[in-house]
Amino acid sequence: MKIVTIIMVVVIALFILLPILSGNARIPTSISATEIGHFIGGFAGYWIEALKSVLSSL
Repeated sequence: MKIVTIIMVVVIALFILLPILSGNARIPTSISATEIGHFIGGFAGYWIEALKSVLSSL
């Protein structure tokens, strides 16, 4: 049970950190709607492009 928990934590961390580390989703400096919107937009844009590239290679 512990190994499944560790694997899930790693998967969730990668899901969140990959867009940030690639530079697509900047960490918001304030809690304004614009900053949060840019973060969510970059985050979603990263995963949409990743899914497009995976599906096009199939």
